[in-house]
Amino acid sequence: MKYIFTLGLLSLLVVSGCNKSTKIDKEISTGFESMQISKNFDWRMSRTVDISIYNEVEAIVNITSIDQLHVYHKGNHPGNKEYYYIKISVPNTINSLLVNGIEYDIASGQLDLTKVQQIDMAASHIVGSMSDREVTLTNYALSFDGTNDYVDLGDITELNSVAAFTVEGWLNQTDVTATEDIFTKVNDGDNDIRVRTDASTLYIEVGSGSDAYGSVTTPFSNTTWHHWAIVYDGVGGTDADRLKLYIDGVATPIVLAFTGTIPATTAGLSTYDAYLSTIVNPFTGYMDEVRIWDVARTGVQINASYNKIIASPTTNLIANWRMEEGTGTTTADEISSNYDATISGATWYLFSNSWDSDGDGVNDLTDDYPLDATRAFDNYFPAADTGTLVYEDIWPCFGDYDFNDLVMGYRFQTVTNASNEVVEIFGTFITRANGAILENGFGFELPDAVAGVLTNVEVSGYSHTMGSITIDGTTKLETGQTNPVVIVVDGVNDIIGSYSNTLTGWPYITPVVTTITIDVTGGGPFIAGDFSLATWNPFLYIHQVRGHELHLYDFAPTDLVNSGYFGECSDSTVVLSSEYYRSATRLPWALDFPVQFDYPKETVSISDTYLHFVAWAESDKVLFTDWYTSTALGYRNASNIYPVP
Repeated sequence: MKYIFTLGLLSLLVVSGCNKSTKIDKEISTGFESMQISKNFDWRMSRTVDISIYNEVEAIVNITSIDQLHVYHKGNHPGNKEYYYIKISVPNTINSLLVNGIEYDIASGQLDLTKVQQIDMAASHIVGSMSDREVTLTNYALSFDGTNDYVDLGDITELNSVAAFTVEGWLNQTDVTATEDIFTKVNDGDNDIRVRTDASTLYIEVGSGSDAYGSVTTPFSNTTWHHWAIVYDGVGGTDADRLKLYIDGVATPIVLAFTGTIPATTAGLSTYDAYLSTIVNPFTGYMDEVRIWDVARTGVQINASYNKIIASPTTNLIANWRMEEGTGTTTADEISSNYDATISGATWYLFSNSWDSDGDGVNDLTDDYPLDATRAFDNYFPAADTGTLVYEDIWPCFGDYDFNDLVMGYRFQTVTNASNEVVEIFGTFITRANGAILENGFGFELPDAVAGVLTNVEVSGYSHTMGSITIDGTTKLETGQTNPVVIVVDGVNDIIGSYSNTLTGWPYITPVVTTITIDVTGGGPFIAGDFSLATWNPFLYIHQVRGHELHLYDFAPTDLVNSGYFGECSDSTVVLSSEYYRSATRLPWALDFPVQFDYPKETVSISDTYLHFVAWAESDKVLFTDWYTSTALGYRNASNIYPVP
């Protein structure tokens, strides 16, 4: 069905994806149009919080939700009595957060920690999750209580009938005088590989038909973490050449006393599993980070990596148990999963360490890129979930108010280095539904970005097929703009089709993911605040008319807007008062949710779907703040929500 609107001197032909009547401006559902909205209501489901932190020493800053399940910010405070400024976005329902484990109130939108006692950054032990990674200053290990605890590593075939291997790991033995097995692969006493302690002596056995071993008064101090590595090289000319022991990464091997002759090859071990601890001689204490190599490693090689995470795969590394699960009875072999190990009796233990594998000054366990010195932190916006933008594309008139003419999921990932400089920004946009017949485009502006962003970035990954926009040949930002503007998708219908995922009975279309990359390697350096993603300005432009921009309530348009639309039909924009994209009764045409939003079916209004929507708005967000997330009785008419498979 077609409608013609006369907007000033403009005569526009608009084909609507939601039109059900020629009286377009009267299609709002009963109850919605009579809402009493206060003058200062802003329709946002999230708010920006400005945080200032003073600290004297360099330290990691972790800002999380109270339950520590969501990380709102990670960065490296420079110390030196400097100030660290952060701008984050949180849902309106969040009134407090943790800064390095200490709770603070953020209801005012400001948190000034520059005038209070400095935060003890070093004392922070925060556990949370971000992109399925542990974000913590602590680490897991396995605890053995000296009874029947052991870990079955499986039949490590690379130890059978070979002339070289290296086995290494970390341990904290609570009784160094007891008879305890650390590592074993045993057929019998004459055919074995075994590391054990007995009466303050450490024995390393490598037998092949006759008992042979090296020994030393135990180099392990009680209740202290130590790294151990045994290196077997059967081609060596002497026992000392064939079997070496390295402790705590020192490149010079420990001097061993030998009994018997260390063989040229291992033998007689096929089909026998390797173990950490045993039932016969159970270990007491803790173990972590066990690795097996199929070569004889040098002391220099061991020194270079003993206290670092190793990438998978790594040449000659055939098994690597990092023991980071923290739960369950299996610890994974991170090299190939060929030797995922079974835990019997041993339990998980949380402890601290200070590894820095890439040498960037950030602890591995807070470093999202522990093997890449050019990257250190991931920060996400929204932090807790994928956000959702929903639009009504009949603006400046009203349609059916189902808010599904475009349903766009979004999330930004900002990657920074140890100096908090931005390396790159990834924006993931998920076109979930398109309840429109109009060929709309979608983009965003960064209105508070510093001037350098406009000329010193390069954007890639967008979907441009319609030819209705012009982008800069170098930056790929839209031309003619004072602020950086990225057009993510210039033709929504072109990538997903009209009415996709809004009408029941129609085939469900898999949402289309568009990932844009903002590369800053050619400019800067920039910090995250230079982009100010927390104040981004997403918008729709309607039916390939670039100036026909639709923004969130009270968000200013870009430089390319056609201001002739303002004040027409039901729009009551007042530019001089910075009152944009609002009706005379203060209703919006677009909404932004900090979570994934269950949107209404075609032609079903949001107020008829979410039954506390009106009460929430009329109460100035005091009542039913969870109106869009709760599934409790009386909150929603589930039959009006589009049933995503």
